[in-house]
Amino acid sequence: MKSTFLNGDLENEIFMNVPPGHKAKENKIWLLHKALYGLKQASREWYLKLKNKLKSFVFVRSSADHGVFIKTIERRLFVIAVWVDNFLLFSSNIGDMEEIKWSLAQCFEIKDLEEVK
Repeated sequence: MKSTFLNGDLENEIFMNVPPGHKAKENKIWLLHKALYGLKQASREWYLKLKNKLKSFVFVRSSADHGVFIKTIERRLFVIAVWVDNFLLFSSNIGDMEEIKWSLAQCFEIKDLEEVK
């Protein structure tokens, strides 16, 4: 996943001081509309957005590990393991995996690194 923490939508209003050296003419404080790297809430907001998107794809979060999402359709098992901005997709059918990757690419900017070595 590219620009992971920039994908999170903020639930609360967060203001920040203008960074040193920036040529802000009027406002010295900015209201953030999206999460930024380094923001305390960034990883949580990203996870909530991802969890909700996978839920809309009928994935269920594992109760044993909240970074693992599972989906079964007609005895076919799909598993997505998430670690920050890295995903491992597991399925017995390569076509199903391609469909899941395509669905994720419609929502987020992703880079496919092919098979894990």
